[in-house]
Amino acid sequence: MSLFAQISDTHLRQPGELIEGKVDTFACLAACIDRINALPQLPDLVIASGDLADSGSAAEYLRLKSQLDRLKMPCTVMPGNHDRRAGMREVFGGTPALPAQSAGHLQYAIDLPDLRILCLDTLDEGNEGGWLCTDRLDWLHAQLAGNPGPTMIFLHHPPFDCGIPGMDAIKLGNHQALADGLSAHGHVIGIACGHVHRSVFTTWAGIPACICPSTAHQIHLDTRADSPLAWTLEPGGFLLHRFNGGKLTTHVVHGPAPVATPYE
Repeated sequence: MSLFAQISDTHLRQPGELIEGKVDTFACLAACIDRINALPQLPDLVIASGDLADSGSAAEYLRLKSQLDRLKMPCTVMPGNHDRRAGMREVFGGTPALPAQSAGHLQYAIDLPDLRILCLDTLDEGNEGGWLCTDRLDWLHAQLAGNPGPTMIFLHHPPFDCGIPGMDAIKLGNHQALADGLSAHGHVIGIACGHVHRSVFTTWAGIPACICPSTAHQIHLDTRADSPLAWTLEPGGFLLHRFNGGKLTTHVVHGPAPVATPYE
């Protein structure tokens, strides 16, 4: 059995810099770390699925690292559209948090006892939407072809629509290329994304797929075709994925650690 948490869209800034002048993303991340550390059963791993820093500076990643280092379990990081590979390498390169090559895209595999995790780099620097070039898709195909065991794929940009027009406009740009590539591999048991700042669940390309909420602010849920993109102060959260007996189960976790009262 494997138990692993997913956090996303932490958008860390420098001290005193608030998102929209209101959201203290550092405090939100600190509360999320506390919540993970207080789980009755600690996860084997935490995966931070992109938009970790707000501008991609090394200073922001150092601030992020100060919180991730408080986790009681290992943590790995992957890029989103707000991230910059150079800053991530400067702070996390050569450490277990970023087991990627010293140059090129930040993609890597994680082998758990009963599950393989593939973390994809969908960053297309300068653009909000994501992209998987031929090199990245070839890497994915080689990883899947070389190991037929159960595999879960993590990427920042969802390849599917979530129904919020402003976010669907900046999803993974070449999603069909990913779907075509996955069609040759029947052992992918799930796809997990970030980017949307909301919990979302669907099936895409015949595979269960989900989106992780932000640890901080959320995107307003408005599915009208002409709706403007807006944010809300709904509570931040994370996903807890459990793979057991060949089955994947995902829980959405919000708020501080509760006080559990046993039934009498």
